[in-house]
Amino acid sequence: MTCARFVSTMLCIGLFLDSPVLAQQPASTDESKAPSVRQRFFQRGVVAADHRAASAAGVEILKLGGNVIDAAVATSFALSVVRPASCGIGGGGFMVIWNADRREAVALDYRERAPQAATRDMYAGSDDGAAKLRESSRKGHLAVAVPGTVAGLCYALEHYGSLDLRTVMRPALDLARRGVPADRHQCETQAAILESLEKSRGDLERFRSLHALYLNGGRRWKPGDRVRSTQARVLELIAERGADGFYRGPVAEALVAESQRGGGLLTLDDLAETKPVIRPVLRGRFDRYDVITMPPPSSGGVALLESLNILSAYEAVHPARRLDRLGHNRTDYLHLLSEAMKHAFADRAEFLGDPDFSPVPVARLTSVEYAERLAKRVNIGQTGKSDSYGRYQPVDDAGTSHFCVIDQRGNAVACTETINTRYGSYVVEPRFGILLNNEMDDFAARPGEPNAFGLIQSEANAVGAGRKPLSSMTPTIVVQDGRAAFALGASGGPRIISASLQVLLNLTRLEMSPAAAVAAPRIHHQWQPDDLLIEETLVEEHRESLEQRGHQVKSSTGLAAVQAVLRSVNGLAGASDQRKGGRPAGF
Repeated sequence: MTCARFVSTMLCIGLFLDSPVLAQQPASTDESKAPSVRQRFFQRGVVAADHRAASAAGVEILKLGGNVIDAAVATSFALSVVRPASCGIGGGGFMVIWNADRREAVALDYRERAPQAATRDMYAGSDDGAAKLRESSRKGHLAVAVPGTVAGLCYALEHYGSLDLRTVMRPALDLARRGVPADRHQCETQAAILESLEKSRGDLERFRSLHALYLNGGRRWKPGDRVRSTQARVLELIAERGADGFYRGPVAEALVAESQRGGGLLTLDDLAETKPVIRPVLRGRFDRYDVITMPPPSSGGVALLESLNILSAYEAVHPARRLDRLGHNRTDYLHLLSEAMKHAFADRAEFLGDPDFSPVPVARLTSVEYAERLAKRVNIGQTGKSDSYGRYQPVDDAGTSHFCVIDQRGNAVACTETINTRYGSYVVEPRFGILLNNEMDDFAARPGEPNAFGLIQSEANAVGAGRKPLSSMTPTIVVQDGRAAFALGASGGPRIISASLQVLLNLTRLEMSPAAAVAAPRIHHQWQPDDLLIEETLVEEHRESLEQRGHQVKSSTGLAAVQAVLRSVNGLAGASDQRKGGRPAGF
């Protein structure tokens, strides 16, 4: 064990406090709109993932005496089995860790990298071939970046965990061997992808391994049907050999062979050279809390802190319009949130990329002084034109999973992992059943044009050999007096940022329980396209007044899926977003 390891928290099987309490709501909140959600509290540890079996896997490891890192690694491997459309060993992610005893934070970057053979213009062709090239960054072998998840998880366990890899992977292996009941989210996702594939017989043949191994051969699941995984064999190799079980030997050879078969770029050297990167965390201050979040190549941390700073700067000048005084999800509240988001997303578009290859002005974008200048542009009665946000002049023209772990000592992990869009590239290596990401589309495949999420991105995020694509993932830990008070994050493309912002405000400023904070309806604005998305339960009430302020309002369902955990005097609590059907676990 290295000196950097966490000391294993003294966790033993404890009693579950079965004393649910109603979510707390501040006096300024519109009680008629507050979600009626009950919250359970636990004594020792809580895991919140977007599948109940993954949450249970993390808690199983806590009960064995593992620490929050051990639990996080167990949860991630379990998610690879039970949420393969969202994340897994063929993808990558970011992990933020808080060590309460040492008062230290770690940001672990195991985001996918472009293969060494990747070039800036690999998706930029003539006009008549542009559509086909754009499609190749989203589906098929050319869309695949070098997976980083296995390298990141093995590194985290070796340097910060307390248990051995086989023990921590046991829950995932058990799930892979026995299968799990299909839930509503899995049935809906399978049906949507099958419908898409069946419209194109060419795609059905091209992605036959996905169809056979992950879509039940076209037979549609019903809730409760047993879903079995093809990953047991590769997980066993990882448990035996660590990261080498994935990046070297028969698995690596099979991945490269599949890539070459479909005209992809992966090589054995790409895989063998894969290592995670330790990055300095981003730190900000909001009210009485320290906010610890992920730096680039995640854009989420920068955008989150910039948004919080703008809101704080605006409130300092307009104390009567503090968010808690405006009332949760009232029209002024929603408008103010939207204006802050638009500034942050405009700056995201211009400045952010892989810091190893492009200079990223993180300090300036997250500074209080910059936020004060932007806050002066906020008009409570009117939204602005696109070129009035951030510094960017516009160019003319939802496969992710998050989980959190917290213990009674105030140690925490916030981790977001992805294969990018649902079922990633649709490419499955058939021998070991590894579903591969389509992370190359998170680059500016054609700078100045929108990607699959409608995001416009600059040259700073252009494709390049060995580069990491920009991400919206926002794993965040909120610390008070040296101990984690909350951990949170989301899945859902750029909506991750706006959802994380709103849940953080719900937990801190509005003092909601995690269950109520996550369940509350949300909005989203990413600057371009110039649309204000509002969940259905809010849209009719606020559409007219927001349109009068110049917003282009669109109704939306399920704006991202958030997981959050809390430590308080009442104990530990968690929430898994019902937009995706998860459930927290604790003891």
